[in-house]
This record gives sequence, C-alpha cells and structure tokens, in this order.
Amino acid sequence: MPSQAQKHVTHNEALQKLDVLVQTVVEAFDATDPPAAPTDGATWALGAAPTGDWSHNAHNLATWTNGAWLFTALQQSFTAVEQGGAELMIWDGTTWNPSEISELSNLNGLGVNTTHDSTNRLSVSAPATLLTHEGAGHQVKINKATVADTASLLFQTDWSGRAEMGTTGTDDFSIKVSPDGLAWTTGLHFDTNTGIPNAPEGLLVEGAITGTAVTQSATDATSGRLLKVGDGGALAGAVQLSGSENLHERDLGCGNYVAIAATTGGLAETTSHWHSLMLTNRENGFLSGFAIRNAANPASQKCWFGTGGTASNAVVWTELWHHANTTVDTNGFLKEASPIIRVSQNGIEEPAEPLNARFSRIGVGQYQISNVPPLAQHGWQIEVPQDANGNRIVFVAVSYDVGARVLNVTTSEVVWDAGWVAGRAKDIPESRWVDLRFSPLPETIE
Repeated sequence: MPSQAQKHVTHNEALQKLDVLVQTVVEAFDATDPPAAPTDGATWALGAAPTGDWSHNAHNLATWTNGAWLFTALQQSFTAVEQGGAELMIWDGTTWNPSEISELSNLNGLGVNTTHDSTNRLSVSAPATLLTHEGAGHQVKINKATVADTASLLFQTDWSGRAEMGTTGTDDFSIKVSPDGLAWTTGLHFDTNTGIPNAPEGLLVEGAITGTAVTQSATDATSGRLLKVGDGGALAGAVQLSGSENLHERDLGCGNYVAIAATTGGLAETTSHWHSLMLTNRENGFLSGFAIRNAANPASQKCWFGTGGTASNAVVWTELWHHANTTVDTNGFLKEASPIIRVSQNGIEEPAEPLNARFSRIGVGQYQISNVPPLAQHGWQIEVPQDANGNRIVFVAVSYDVGARVLNVTTSEVVWDAGWVAGRAKDIPESRWVDLRFSPLPETIE
C-alpha cells in the first residue's frame, strides 16, 4: 500500500511462504514431536496430534526459520516429497497419498528421443533400453486377445523383418527367419501341449550331444537312444569281451565286438582263436549276428552267422562257405577246399593262400609240381575233367616224393581193360584242368 510502513516485512514473509510451498521438501510426513535442534529452513508435515511447540497446529507445515516456527495450513492438493526420497505425495484433505499424475495416464502415445505413431505408440530411440527389478524378479509380458492373433518379438534390419519368435497365429511357440522380410522359414517349433521341439528344416549340431538321449556305455541297449561313436563298437575300435558269460548273459546291444572263441560261445573252435563279432539284432530274447575268425592265412579264415533262443541258451552258429574254404572244380561243382592247385598243360593256378609251388612240363602228359605238401589225407584229392556224359577225359596218376616235396602228375588216355586204365600219354585238354587238393598248411593262431 502507498506510504505503508516497513513494506519489506510483508515482502519477506511472502518469500518465506514461497520457500515452503514451491517444490516442498519435508523432513517427515505425519510428524508429531518437534526436534530439539532443527536446521534453519527445514520443514515437517505435521500429523493429527502434534506436541510441544507444534501443539494446536495439526495438519500444518512447520518450518524453522529465524529461530522460530512458521506454520502453514495444508490445502487440498498440496504436493511434497520427503527429504532423500523420490516419490511425490499429495494431500487429499485428510491424508498424504502417492501422486497419480493424470497427465501420464491414457496417453495417446509416448516417444523417447523419437516420435510415436498410431501403431508404435511407445517408441524409444537409444543405444539400449533397460528394464530391471525393484527388489525381486521382472517379467516382460506380451498379451494377445485370441489364439489366432500374434504375440511375438520381431527383429528387423532397416525396418525389414529378419527373425521372429513367439506365438503367431497359434499358441505353439516358434522361431522363424527371413532373408527379405517376405519369405519366412520356421527353424524351431514347440508344441504347446507336449513341449516337444520340431526342426522342420533339419538340425545342425557342431557340439556334443549329451545326456540320457544318447547311449551311456558300450553295452547300453536302451530303446530310443542315439548311438554314440564307440558305443557298441560303432565306427570305432571294437569292444573287447572277456569272461565266460555267453552273449545273452552280457545283454549286449547291436555293434562290433572282439572275443576269443570261448567267450563267443557256441563256436566249435579252439580258445586260442580270436573272433570279430557283429551283433545286428536283439529282439524278443533272440540275438543274431555274424562271427569272423581273425586269421592272416585265408585258408584259415572262417565266417558264421548265428541266432540264439533264450537268455540262458548260447547262440547257435552256422558256418558260411566262401572262396577261401570252397572251390569250383573243373566240372563246375562246388567242393570243400584246403590248398588247391589247378594244373593245366601250360602251368598251374595257386590257391588264395599261395604254396609257392613250381611247375614243370616234362613231356606229353608229364608234369612235375615241387615245393608242395602231400595230397589231402581226408576227403577228395583229385578232380579229373569229364565230358558231357560224365566220362573222364584223361586218366590221372600221381606219385609224391616226401623228401623232395615233389608231386609227379601223369595224364593219359582213358582205356577199358577190365576196368578204366591208362593208355597213351595225353596232355590235359585246352581250357580244362585237374584239381589237386593238398593237406592244409599248419594254422597260425591269430
């Protein structure tokens, strides 16, 4: 007012009020007892029943200034924060409550360092976006209205989709990729009912596959497990068997094994021979597979296939005939073989395991084979070529010199003189031969 005395008094009091009411910071809400040594400028929001110097000033702001208390009555919608706090409180006329600023609710959109649009109503442009907990866990929730809708995370390059993960058009979870944002390929798909993953395009695994999905040992025969290299002898060194249990008692899975004959069980073999085993099937108590005798000498090599009946019975093995233990004679018949030499008029043909024999033609129908053992003591010895009617084409006679290890062979015409006898000397016909079966070579134990 004009000519007002001490105008500065009124002005200073107004400044004190502004200090209290603008961006109010209080030491405490609903305070009751005044402090013993308050700091100048400090303010308290008083409760319903303050004491001491605060008596009769319920629900006021009490400010210590210039050595006295300045009281300001609370008005509805006053706001304040507590010293050191971050939460804005508002006075509703009765109590202090956390502020709900209506201007930040039901916004049309929000852009942080960028603009939003009608689709991307929340847009953030920043090197990173942080969502963290406030003392426990934290969830990011993407909710869709119906099963046929989409709830997903989309990864883009220059605003063109390259990868997407979520539930798109179904409640099954899938991960898919795209080279151009137009054509999409599903890499993994998880059934929402079973959780079983499906890789429609296949699966490339460059690391190890471990756990109970793969075999756990060389004898693991659990159904449905993947076979690891080395288990069951697959693509690795064969598993060596020992002990006296037969193959059923070992509960072996399919694979490759090596064992002595006694361990193999059921083979009419000496226990000194080693055998390679390939077990191919185990079902309903039956075990089947192959056994091969390991021998450097082809004539000593043998092969069997076998099956077993029950867990208590040994596998029954059946020997296979092959080129090392059979021969086709000059007349086309298959015969059991030990070392066999085919003699023609111009030379010899050695067996698979050579005897290192030497051949000489002495004259018509006269041949000499040296460095050979005697002819076989059991079974057949000589097979003579025959004509279409089964008649011998030549008569064959032999003599063996034990000391020189020489077999002399003579072939002649066949004549009848109260029996078939040798006639004039005659060479073995062209394209025919005489089979000579010798005693087996001493076996080398393998």
